Amino acid sequence: MDRKGIEPVGKKETRVSQSPPLVDTKLAGVVLVCGECEERKDGPSRLRARQVRKELKHGLSGLPVRLRVVQCSCLGLCPKKAMALAAVAQGHAPLAAEVCRDEDVQAFAKALGRSLR
Repeated sequence: MDRKGIEPVGKKETRVSQSPPLVDTKLAGVVLVCGECEERKDGPSRLRARQVRKELKHGLSGLPVRLRVVQCSCLGLCPKKAMALAAVAQGHAPLAAEVCRDEDVQAFAKALGRSLR
């Protein structure tokens, strides 16, 4: 390989990419719901990750930006008797929360909505 990043292959030359290809997306951010919290013995007794995802999607539907709500593996927060949530959006500080009840999920959605407007 020469100093221009070109590797000779027979008579043809091939460029070697130094960075992965990036694509544009319509998403402004991601909300992560820990899927392992509900499986722990000391996890929330009444919350399920699927239910929390649906509530968040419904609560965030009126925002001017588009967020993806996904269930993920352990976030490493591991709250007692609660479920961990995290939100990351471009240009905003990350948010994390421990939710124990449906009201906490709605409050997180409202707080996230206020921070993104």
